[in-house]
Amino acid sequence: MPLFVVLYLKSNVVLVGIVSSVSSAASVPALIFWGNISDRIKKRKIFILIGFFGSFASLMLVLTVHNITSYLIMLIAFQIIAMASVPVSTLLILENSSRDLWPSIMGKFNSYNAIGTVVGIGSGIAFLTLYSYKGSAVLPYVYIISAMVYLAAGISSIFTLKEPQIIIKRNRLNWIYTVRLFERLRFFPTHIIHTGINSNGHKISMDLKRYLVVTFILMAAFQIFFVPYPVFVLKRFSATDNEIYIMYLLNSLMSAITFFPAGKYIKYIGSNRMLIYSVSLRAVIFTVMGILTISASGLYYFILFILVYGMLGGIWSFISISEITSISNMADKNTRGKVIGYYNSLNGAGQIFGSLLSGFIAYDISYLFDFILSSLIIVSMIVYIIKMNPPDISVKIRPSRVSQKGEKDS
Repeated sequence: MPLFVVLYLKSNVVLVGIVSSVSSAASVPALIFWGNISDRIKKRKIFILIGFFGSFASLMLVLTVHNITSYLIMLIAFQIIAMASVPVSTLLILENSSRDLWPSIMGKFNSYNAIGTVVGIGSGIAFLTLYSYKGSAVLPYVYIISAMVYLAAGISSIFTLKEPQIIIKRNRLNWIYTVRLFERLRFFPTHIIHTGINSNGHKISMDLKRYLVVTFILMAAFQIFFVPYPVFVLKRFSATDNEIYIMYLLNSLMSAITFFPAGKYIKYIGSNRMLIYSVSLRAVIFTVMGILTISASGLYYFILFILVYGMLGGIWSFISISEITSISNMADKNTRGKVIGYYNSLNGAGQIFGSLLSGFIAYDISYLFDFILSSLIIVSMIVYIIKMNPPDISVKIRPSRVSQKGEKDS
């Protein structure tokens, strides 16, 4: 998205933030709409097909894109139609499997998604390298290739997917934790299967509500840093689209690699302490990178900015699992599903709000102020978490029991 807006449409970081925020926001009501419809008619496969073929059709609209308005229309159409498959994708898998296999199946589901992300970005690098002589003119073809992959997925789904015999209500799956491996906006809704689940009159504690607000503010702060970051690299170092893709690849790869050890080490360190360590490290990195924006130039600084972006992806795994572990510890079994739904919703809202704000800050003030502001917000939340002292029960979260903006871009 930043590449297309900055290089192909010749626009600036403000439009990157607006496009990221608005297009992602469009997915929220669509997600609720498609989920409710699928529950009402008790069908799954048809929504997978609508999502895949609809994604193909909407991404092919890139052939008509010549300005920000038409690009935004394409992305909104994509988000609305693509969301048809999101609420039912997990359900379709579970409903076609016996309950005792659910944990291992969800583990494989997450692994395949992580592998698919890395393979997809890697394929983008190969494509852009092969046609590098075309410059930014090649970027629309990235969307066309993505559309063709959706088309292939839709066609294969017709023959390989089967309608489940047993229909599971989403509100009965509150034991399935929802953890995003990637914090980029384009991944925000990918595995949400329940939002705002009925808790049958059981109340959520005030401490837990405050903790959920903290996760919202932290996500907004992350996006304030991440959305302008690739634009800064593009502008300051005259980076190519290929180099930005490599930056994304490292970020996604590190997220996938660190996901499993993150779940393991929380058992020994504790979720609360792990969260404080992780976000503190990010605050330090954000501050250092902000200071470097003043005079950073040359190859070595460029390599540093690329590597730091990748390392930040690895830190996200520890943050996301720490948050979901603490939330699960603080909620009782009657409200856990509802709380996880709120967590997803607030994280998505944080991504949208942070993305929208970031472009204006970076453009109207400076990248230095943008990065430092993000760090200051994080530090204030660290102080609040320490003061709040939420339960720090060391619970091992098995990766096989965990499922799923971004930024979305990052």
